[in-house]
Amino acid sequence: MGTNGRTWLALTLAMATLAGCADGDSPEQDSDRDGVVDALDCAPGDGTRWRFLAGHVDADLDGVGAGPSLQSCVGQRLPAGLSPQGDDCAPADASRWRVLTGLYRDVDNDGATGEGPVSECGGDTLVGYRMEAGLTDCDDHDPRVAEVALAWPDLDSDGVGSDEPVSHCAGRRPPPGHVAVGGDCAPDDLLRAHWLTYTHRDADRDGYTVPEAGRLCGLDRLPEGYSRSANGLDCDDTNAARWMERTVYADTDGDGFGSGEPQTLCMGRTAPSGYALDAEDCAPEDRTTWQWRAYAHRDADGDGDTVPEQGVLCSGTQLPQGYAQWPTRNDCDDRDASRMVSWSVFPDTDGDGSGAGARQTVCAGRSMPQGFSAVDTDCDAVDASRWQDLAYAHRDADRDGFTQPEAGTLCTGATLPAGYATLPRGNDCDDADQSVHTTLQAWTDADGDGVGEGDAVALCTDGTVPAPWSAQGTDCAVEDAARWRQVAYAHVDRDADGHTQPEAGTLCTGASLPAPYFTQATGNDCDDTDAARYRRVVLYPDVDGDGVGTSPRTTPCIGAQTPLGFSLKGYDVDDSDTSIQEDPEDDLMLELILD
Repeated sequence: MGTNGRTWLALTLAMATLAGCADGDSPEQDSDRDGVVDALDCAPGDGTRWRFLAGHVDADLDGVGAGPSLQSCVGQRLPAGLSPQGDDCAPADASRWRVLTGLYRDVDNDGATGEGPVSECGGDTLVGYRMEAGLTDCDDHDPRVAEVALAWPDLDSDGVGSDEPVSHCAGRRPPPGHVAVGGDCAPDDLLRAHWLTYTHRDADRDGYTVPEAGRLCGLDRLPEGYSRSANGLDCDDTNAARWMERTVYADTDGDGFGSGEPQTLCMGRTAPSGYALDAEDCAPEDRTTWQWRAYAHRDADGDGDTVPEQGVLCSGTQLPQGYAQWPTRNDCDDRDASRMVSWSVFPDTDGDGSGAGARQTVCAGRSMPQGFSAVDTDCDAVDASRWQDLAYAHRDADRDGFTQPEAGTLCTGATLPAGYATLPRGNDCDDADQSVHTTLQAWTDADGDGVGEGDAVALCTDGTVPAPWSAQGTDCAVEDAARWRQVAYAHVDRDADGHTQPEAGTLCTGASLPAPYFTQATGNDCDDTDAARYRRVVLYPDVDGDGVGTSPRTTPCIGAQTPLGFSLKGYDVDDSDTSIQEDPEDDLMLELILD
């Protein structure tokens, strides 16, 4: 609200005050009945106002006024536009009314703040400020950066700067010609930038170091020959061929093994010529032998088999022939190279490979000694064709190729002889007769037609049933050789006219059914008792004998010829006149239909 508005409001309040003090009112009178007598009521005619309250003009209606305090006639509270508070720091801005102190500016709201503390007019919320200081913001208008970083001039462009640094926002590129890392120990040398410390040197580059501390200007790693850790202790860092002190012995014969008093030399991996690392040369003047080797077995005859014997021998890389640490079999005679194996055998008198008698121990070569065997199973020590007991379960005494059960053992050779078997072949019904071997059932065939009858009997045969017996027992006519089986029939022709009628049954016969019995039908005989009649035909009476009859029709049983007085045709329109058979009108109608 401007100056004119505030002036108008003051005049209005003053006039209302004067109106309440008009002459002639009773001191106890309450005209507006607001509970305050007119003498004390600042607005006796207005029941909503009765007292003076001080207030400040609140032009932006934010609840806090500004300017001088004014007395106003009001009721319960000050009206809108007035406020008991008069310290509004922004009278025309309803969003700000109070002065906040101890603030820190954060325009980009990134948590980092500018200089402070400062005071600012604000409202319920802080926008662009914080109550507490954050990290110093290098650019308060860019939320992506905040932290202040240093950058150094990089004259040689090796990524490491020197001299006085300048400030810039971290996260942004350093200023041109500057880098984020300082401390360049050689500002004008692109190949050197950092001070690198070392504690050991390897001047001869043999991989072994000596203690030496210092520093040198370089890049990211120490150059070859410098190290921060020890690797051995070089006894001569001026000679790459020597780096360690070792105890050696004089090697007179040059076999790699020395003897005598120990000496200490600075050397490499191998001892120098004339010296050796080992001092156990058992023959200092012989380069082919230099060490004591123990042996536990001997092979005096050189056959490859050893005997136990312990000792030590001055030798070279290995024991000489005839001496060994580990056994090779066990020589039964180490004085004879042809004998080395101790055989546990049995005498084989007949030379069939199987022995008999008491076990004997024989020292011989690597093959079974002649006249002996590793087994004592010979069942006939004097017959070379027989040496083992073989079991059999069947016999064929008559040698007809058929066996019968019989178990036992037989002293024989590689296989059982003929007449003995482990598996059956048939079941010989008479093993004493070579002509018979198989039991068959048979029936008496009295009429000799090949089919018998009666009770079956078991015959021992050569595989076929002999006469007068038969392998079948179903003869239906025992005394008639022409008949022996029951055959079913389904049709008969009793009048022998060549036409059958249905009739089922069985008949005892021979190879085929006799007449009048048949399995297949021939026609359908309507009278099988009369050979002249065998078929039923539809006939019409033909009274005038002109060959064409008329109704009524009949179906008599007849033979090959049509009987007199009947015709196969039934369309005679006048059966009393031989000249008339058809109706002309019918003929005309037929012609019309055909046209």
